[in-house]
Amino acid sequence: MPPYGYGGYGWGGMGPGGGTTGPFWWGAPTGWTDLDLYDYNNNYVLDDNEIVDLVKDNIVADPGIPMSDAHNIDVHVSGATATLSGAVRNPRTSPLAYTDAYWTPGVRDVANNIEVQAMERRPGAAPTPERPGGVSGGPRTSRGR
Repeated sequence: MPPYGYGGYGWGGMGPGGGTTGPFWWGAPTGWTDLDLYDYNNNYVLDDNEIVDLVKDNIVADPGIPMSDAHNIDVHVSGATATLSGAVRNPRTSPLAYTDAYWTPGVRDVANNIEVQAMERRPGAAPTPERPGGVSGGPRTSRGR
C-alpha cells in the first residue's frame, strides 16, 4: 500500500486507504484551488459579487471576530474596492475586518465605515468599585510588598 493511501479524491484523499494528508479538501478535483469555488461563471475573473462572498467568508472565518459582530458587517464591492459598513460592539472587530477584506483576492482598496458602539452594562449589573484616589477599577494588589 502506498504511504499516503490511494484515495481517488486528490493526493492522499478520503478514498479507500486514504488519509487527510492531501492538499485539497476531500471532493476537489486535482488542480482546483479555493478560488475556483467562488468563480461562479467560470471566466477566471472574480466579479464584484464573487468578491463580496469571499470577503464575507473571510470575516466570518476570522477567529478574532465574534459571530455577533461578523453578521452585523455589510460588504459592498464596486470596481475592486470593498466597502465595509455596519455597527459592531467589539473594538477589535473593525481593524480585523479591514485586514480580512484587504487580503482577499480581487480587492484593491478597502473603505472601512464600520462604527464601534460602546458596550452597555446589563440592567442590574453591579457598578465597578472605585479605587482610592477616584480611579475606578478592581482592587489594587501589592505585588510582593
